[in-house]
Amino acid sequence: MTWDPTPWFVGGGAQHSPEVARLLAYASTGAAEGIVTPGDLRVVQQDVAGSSIRVLAGAALILNRAAGGTQQTYVARNISEDVKGISATGSGAGRSDLVVAEIRDPFMPGTSFDDPPDPTKGQYIFTTIVPNVSPTTTKPPAGMSGIALARIDLPANTAKVTTSMIKDLRKLAQPRSERAMYSTNAAAVAEQLTAKAAWVDFPRVQMQVEVPEWATFAEMRVNIAGLGQFGPRADARLRGHIGTSQVSGDLYLDADTWYDGMRHSTIITTSGYLNQADRGKVVTLKVMGIRAAADDGVHTGLYGVDGLTHVGYDVQFSERAV
Repeated sequence: MTWDPTPWFVGGGAQHSPEVARLLAYASTGAAEGIVTPGDLRVVQQDVAGSSIRVLAGAALILNRAAGGTQQTYVARNISEDVKGISATGSGAGRSDLVVAEIRDPFMPGTSFDDPPDPTKGQYIFTTIVPNVSPTTTKPPAGMSGIALARIDLPANTAKVTTSMIKDLRKLAQPRSERAMYSTNAAAVAEQLTAKAAWVDFPRVQMQVEVPEWATFAEMRVNIAGLGQFGPRADARLRGHIGTSQVSGDLYLDADTWYDGMRHSTIITTSGYLNQADRGKVVTLKVMGIRAAADDGVHTGLYGVDGLTHVGYDVQFSERAV
Protein backbone atom coordinates (compact mmCIF):
# COMPACT_ATOMS: atom_id res chain seq x y z
CA MET A 1 0.00 0.00 0.00
CA THR A 2 1.46 3.36 -1.04
CA TRP A 3 -1.34 5.69 0.08
CA ASP A 4 -1.45 7.05 3.60
CA PRO A 5 -4.52 5.05 4.64
CA THR A 6 -6.40 7.91 6.31
CA PRO A 7 -6.82 11.15 4.35
CA TRP A 8 -7.86 14.35 6.08
CA PHE A 9 -10.56 14.09 7.34
CA VAL A 10 -12.35 10.73 7.82
CA GLY A 11 -14.91 10.32 10.61
CA GLY A 12 -15.93 7.28 12.62
CA GLY A 13 -12.94 7.45 14.94
CA ALA A 14 -10.37 6.99 12.17
CA GLN A 15 -6.83 7.81 13.25
CA HIS A 16 -5.01 10.43 11.18
CA SER A 17 -1.25 10.54 10.82
CA PRO A 18 0.82 13.58 11.83
CA GLU A 19 2.24 13.57 8.29
CA VAL A 20 -1.20 14.22 6.79
CA ALA A 21 -1.87 16.96 9.36
CA ARG A 22 1.42 18.63 8.45
CA LEU A 23 0.55 18.23 4.76
CA LEU A 24 -2.65 20.17 5.44
CA ALA A 25 -0.63 23.03 6.93
CA TYR A 26 1.80 22.88 3.99
CA ALA A 27 -0.96 22.97 1.35
CA SER A 28 -3.10 25.61 3.05
CA THR A 29 -0.15 28.01 3.39
CA GLY A 30 1.26 27.40 -0.10
CA ALA A 31 4.53 25.91 1.22
CA ALA A 32 5.31 29.26 2.85
CA GLU A 33 7.85 29.54 5.66
CA GLY A 34 8.54 32.31 8.13
CA ILE A 35 6.81 34.38 10.76
CA VAL A 36 3.03 34.83 10.64
CA THR A 37 2.59 38.56 11.41
CA PRO A 38 5.13 41.41 11.14
CA GLY A 39 6.03 41.72 14.82
CA ASP A 40 6.40 38.00 15.57
CA LEU A 41 9.49 36.47 17.18
CA ARG A 42 11.60 39.61 17.12
CA VAL A 43 15.01 39.20 18.77
CA VAL A 44 15.92 42.03 21.12
CA GLN A 45 18.48 42.79 23.81
CA GLN A 46 17.64 42.60 27.50
CA ASP A 47 16.04 45.69 29.05
CA VAL A 48 19.51 46.33 30.41
CA ALA A 49 22.05 44.92 27.96
CA GLY A 50 23.49 41.67 29.27
CA SER A 51 24.77 38.27 28.22
CA SER A 52 21.46 37.04 26.80
CA ILE A 53 18.85 37.94 24.19
CA ARG A 54 15.05 37.77 24.19
CA VAL A 55 12.83 36.22 21.51
CA LEU A 56 9.47 37.95 21.74
CA ALA A 57 6.11 36.21 21.44
CA GLY A 58 4.76 35.21 18.04
CA ALA A 59 4.11 32.39 15.60
CA ALA A 60 5.87 30.73 12.70
CA LEU A 61 5.50 28.25 9.86
CA ILE A 62 8.50 25.93 9.62
CA LEU A 63 9.12 23.40 6.86
CA ASN A 64 10.00 19.84 7.81
CA ARG A 65 13.50 19.19 6.49
CA ALA A 66 13.99 15.76 8.05
CA ALA A 67 14.23 12.71 5.82
CA GLY A 68 10.75 11.88 4.56
CA GLY A 69 9.45 15.29 5.59
CA THR A 70 8.69 16.73 2.17
CA GLN A 71 5.42 18.64 1.77
CA GLN A 72 5.06 19.04 5.53
CA THR A 73 4.87 22.22 7.62
CA TYR A 74 5.04 22.67 11.39
CA VAL A 75 2.97 25.46 12.95
CA ALA A 76 4.60 26.82 16.09
CA ARG A 77 4.01 29.64 18.54
CA ASN A 78 5.96 31.35 21.29
CA ILE A 79 3.52 32.29 24.05
CA SER A 80 5.80 34.74 25.84
CA GLU A 81 9.39 35.89 25.44
CA ASP A 82 12.12 33.25 25.47
CA VAL A 83 15.50 34.17 26.96
CA LYS A 84 18.72 32.61 25.65
CA GLY A 85 22.30 33.18 26.75
CA ILE A 86 25.03 34.26 24.34
CA SER A 87 28.63 33.32 25.11
CA ALA A 88 31.14 36.14 25.47
CA THR A 89 33.92 36.64 22.93
CA GLY A 90 37.60 36.70 23.78
CA SER A 91 40.12 39.41 23.08
CA GLY A 92 41.35 37.74 19.88
CA ALA A 93 38.36 38.11 17.56
CA GLY A 94 34.64 38.68 17.30
CA ARG A 95 32.04 36.02 16.49
CA SER A 96 28.66 35.68 14.79
CA ASP A 97 25.92 33.46 16.22
CA LEU A 98 22.66 32.54 14.48
CA VAL A 99 19.37 32.56 16.41
CA VAL A 100 17.02 29.89 15.05
CA ALA A 101 13.51 28.73 15.89
CA GLU A 102 14.16 24.98 15.55
CA ILE A 103 11.81 21.99 15.47
CA ARG A 104 13.23 18.85 17.10
CA ASP A 105 10.95 15.97 16.18
CA PRO A 106 12.36 12.65 17.47
CA PHE A 107 9.63 10.71 15.66
CA MET A 108 10.95 11.58 12.19
CA PRO A 109 13.20 8.92 10.62
CA GLY A 110 16.90 9.69 10.74
CA THR A 111 16.75 12.19 13.60
CA SER A 112 18.79 11.76 16.77
CA PHE A 113 16.66 13.86 19.12
CA ASP A 114 15.78 12.38 22.48
CA ASP A 115 12.15 11.90 23.42
CA PRO A 116 10.99 14.47 25.96
CA PRO A 117 10.16 13.23 29.47
CA ASP A 118 6.46 13.61 28.64
CA PRO A 119 5.85 12.98 24.92
CA THR A 120 2.31 14.35 25.19
CA LYS A 121 3.60 17.77 26.29
CA GLY A 122 6.99 18.05 24.58
CA GLN A 123 9.02 20.26 24.23
CA TYR A 124 9.59 19.95 20.49
CA ILE A 125 10.47 23.52 19.51
CA PHE A 126 13.43 25.51 20.82
CA THR A 127 15.34 28.74 20.43
CA THR A 128 18.65 27.38 19.17
CA ILE A 129 21.89 29.35 19.08
CA VAL A 130 24.14 28.19 16.25
CA PRO A 131 27.58 29.54 17.24
CA ASN A 132 30.44 30.82 15.14
CA VAL A 133 28.72 31.17 11.76
CA SER A 134 29.88 33.30 8.86
CA PRO A 135 29.10 37.01 9.36
CA THR A 136 27.02 36.82 6.15
CA THR A 137 24.88 33.84 7.23
CA THR A 138 21.13 34.28 6.80
CA LYS A 139 19.81 30.70 6.90
CA PRO A 140 19.98 27.75 9.33
CA PRO A 141 22.38 24.88 8.61
CA ALA A 142 21.30 22.47 5.88
CA GLY A 143 18.90 19.81 7.11
CA MET A 144 17.75 21.76 10.16
CA SER A 145 13.98 22.22 10.44
CA GLY A 146 14.02 25.83 11.51
CA ILE A 147 13.90 29.48 10.49
CA ALA A 148 16.54 32.11 11.16
CA LEU A 149 15.33 34.90 13.43
CA ALA A 150 18.49 36.97 13.83
CA ARG A 151 22.27 36.93 13.65
CA ILE A 152 24.26 38.25 16.60
CA ASP A 153 27.48 39.91 15.38
CA LEU A 154 29.67 40.22 18.46
CA PRO A 155 32.89 42.27 18.46
CA ALA A 156 35.98 40.95 20.20
CA ASN A 157 36.08 41.03 24.00
CA THR A 158 32.32 41.43 24.37
CA ALA A 159 30.04 39.94 27.03
CA LYS A 160 26.94 42.10 26.52
CA VAL A 161 24.58 41.96 23.56
CA THR A 162 23.25 45.33 22.42
CA THR A 163 20.70 46.23 19.76
CA SER A 164 23.40 47.31 17.29
CA MET A 165 24.79 43.74 17.30
CA ILE A 166 21.44 42.12 16.37
CA LYS A 167 20.80 41.65 12.64
CA ASP A 168 17.11 40.93 12.06
CA LEU A 169 16.64 38.00 9.63
CA ARG A 170 12.92 37.37 10.02
CA LYS A 171 10.75 37.06 6.93
CA LEU A 172 6.99 36.95 6.69
CA ALA A 173 5.67 33.61 5.50
CA GLN A 174 2.77 35.11 3.55
CA PRO A 175 3.30 38.85 3.10
CA ARG A 176 0.42 40.81 1.63
CA SER A 177 0.74 43.57 -0.94
CA GLU A 178 -1.53 46.11 -2.61
CA ARG A 179 -0.90 48.58 -5.42
CA ALA A 180 -2.47 51.96 -6.21
CA MET A 181 -1.89 54.19 -9.26
CA TYR A 182 -2.95 57.75 -10.08
CA SER A 183 -1.98 60.20 -12.81
CA THR A 184 -3.14 63.63 -13.96
CA ASN A 185 -1.97 66.87 -15.47
CA ALA A 186 -0.81 69.70 -13.26
CA ALA A 187 -2.90 72.83 -12.89
CA ALA A 188 -3.21 75.11 -15.89
CA VAL A 189 -1.78 78.01 -13.87
CA ALA A 190 2.00 77.75 -13.62
CA GLU A 191 3.43 76.89 -10.21
CA GLN A 192 7.11 77.51 -9.54
CA LEU A 193 9.39 76.15 -6.83
CA THR A 194 10.71 79.26 -5.12
CA ALA A 195 11.21 77.97 -1.55
CA LYS A 196 14.73 78.59 -0.25
CA ALA A 197 14.65 77.83 3.48
CA ALA A 198 11.96 75.18 4.01
CA TRP A 199 10.54 72.21 2.12
CA VAL A 200 7.16 72.85 0.46
CA ASP A 201 4.64 70.75 -1.44
CA PHE A 202 5.77 70.74 -5.07
CA PRO A 203 4.11 70.08 -7.37
CA ARG A 204 0.74 70.44 -5.63
CA VAL A 205 -0.57 67.42 -7.52
CA GLN A 206 -1.33 64.84 -4.86
CA MET A 207 -3.16 61.54 -4.40
CA GLN A 208 -5.39 60.39 -1.56
CA VAL A 209 -5.03 56.69 -0.81
CA GLU A 210 -6.05 54.35 2.00
CA VAL A 211 -3.09 52.55 3.51
CA PRO A 212 -3.94 48.93 4.41
CA GLU A 213 -3.89 48.27 8.15
CA TRP A 214 -1.40 45.45 7.66
CA ALA A 215 1.05 47.51 5.56
CA THR A 216 4.43 48.18 7.15
CA PHE A 217 6.45 49.12 4.06
CA ALA A 218 5.85 51.12 0.88
CA GLU A 219 7.56 51.58 -2.46
CA MET A 220 6.54 54.64 -4.46
CA ARG A 221 7.43 55.83 -7.93
CA VAL A 222 6.50 59.36 -9.00
CA ASN A 223 6.84 60.27 -12.68
CA ILE A 224 6.95 63.97 -13.55
CA ALA A 225 6.96 64.63 -17.29
CA GLY A 226 7.13 68.13 -18.72
CA LEU A 227 8.76 69.74 -15.69
CA GLY A 228 9.38 73.29 -16.83
CA GLN A 229 12.58 75.33 -16.50
CA PHE A 230 12.10 79.06 -16.07
CA GLY A 231 15.30 81.04 -16.44
CA PRO A 232 18.91 79.87 -16.63
CA ARG A 233 20.49 77.08 -14.56
CA ALA A 234 17.82 75.72 -12.26
CA ASP A 235 18.42 73.23 -9.48
CA ALA A 236 16.27 71.68 -6.77
CA ARG A 237 15.80 68.78 -4.41
CA LEU A 238 12.66 66.64 -4.41
CA ARG A 239 11.52 63.84 -2.11
CA GLY A 240 8.44 61.65 -1.72
CA HIS A 241 6.06 61.39 1.24
CA ILE A 242 3.26 58.99 2.14
CA GLY A 243 1.19 60.66 4.83
CA THR A 244 3.60 61.44 7.67
CA SER A 245 6.16 58.94 6.35
CA GLN A 246 9.09 60.27 4.36
CA VAL A 247 9.98 57.23 2.32
CA SER A 248 12.75 58.60 0.14
CA GLY A 249 15.99 60.43 0.28
CA ASP A 250 16.47 63.61 -1.70
CA LEU A 251 16.60 63.58 -5.51
CA TYR A 252 18.87 66.35 -6.77
CA LEU A 253 17.92 68.05 -10.05
CA ASP A 254 20.52 70.25 -11.74
CA ALA A 255 19.93 71.85 -15.15
CA ASP A 256 23.23 73.55 -15.98
CA THR A 257 21.96 75.15 -19.14
CA TRP A 258 20.92 78.66 -20.12
CA TYR A 259 17.83 77.64 -22.06
CA ASP A 260 14.74 79.24 -20.59
CA GLY A 261 11.54 77.29 -21.30
CA MET A 262 13.09 73.82 -21.51
CA ARG A 263 11.07 70.79 -20.38
CA HIS A 264 12.50 67.97 -18.29
CA SER A 265 11.28 64.59 -17.09
CA THR A 266 12.23 62.99 -13.80
CA ILE A 267 11.37 59.88 -11.80
CA ILE A 268 11.42 59.85 -7.99
CA THR A 269 11.80 56.29 -6.73
CA THR A 270 11.37 55.85 -3.03
CA SER A 271 10.87 53.13 -0.45
CA GLY A 272 10.77 52.84 3.30
CA TYR A 273 8.92 51.69 6.41
CA LEU A 274 5.64 53.40 7.21
CA ASN A 275 4.95 55.26 10.42
CA GLN A 276 2.45 53.48 12.65
CA ALA A 277 0.21 56.56 12.47
CA ASP A 278 -0.26 56.08 8.70
CA ARG A 279 -1.37 52.44 8.74
CA GLY A 280 -5.07 51.92 8.11
CA LYS A 281 -5.60 55.64 7.37
CA VAL A 282 -6.44 57.68 4.28
CA VAL A 283 -3.23 59.61 3.61
CA THR A 284 -1.78 61.91 0.98
CA LEU A 285 0.88 60.86 -1.51
CA LYS A 286 2.93 63.89 -2.38
CA VAL A 287 6.27 65.31 -3.45
CA MET A 288 8.05 68.07 -1.55
CA GLY A 289 10.77 70.31 -2.94
CA ILE A 290 13.27 73.03 -2.11
CA ARG A 291 15.71 75.09 -4.16
CA ALA A 292 19.10 73.50 -3.66
CA ALA A 293 21.47 76.38 -4.42
CA ALA A 294 19.16 79.36 -4.43
CA ASP A 295 21.75 81.97 -3.40
CA ASP A 296 24.91 80.89 -5.24
CA GLY A 297 24.54 83.57 -7.91
CA VAL A 298 24.67 80.97 -10.70
CA HIS A 299 21.55 78.81 -10.37
CA THR A 300 19.06 81.62 -10.75
CA GLY A 301 16.44 79.68 -12.71
CA LEU A 302 13.39 77.94 -11.27
CA TYR A 303 11.58 74.68 -11.85
CA GLY A 304 7.85 74.83 -12.39
CA VAL A 305 4.77 72.94 -13.54
CA ASP A 306 1.75 73.93 -15.60
CA GLY A 307 -0.98 72.39 -17.71
CA LEU A 308 1.63 70.68 -19.89
CA THR A 309 3.11 68.82 -16.93
CA HIS A 310 2.01 65.23 -16.27
CA VAL A 311 2.35 63.72 -12.78
CA GLY A 312 1.85 60.03 -12.02
CA TYR A 313 1.96 58.19 -8.69
CA ASP A 314 2.51 54.43 -8.44
CA VAL A 315 2.66 53.05 -4.89
CA GLN A 316 2.85 49.48 -3.63
CA PHE A 317 2.15 48.68 0.00
CA SER A 318 3.60 45.50 1.45
CA GLU A 319 3.92 43.62 4.70
CA ARG A 320 7.40 43.14 6.13
CA ALA A 321 8.79 42.12 9.48
CA VAL A 322 9.10 44.94 11.99
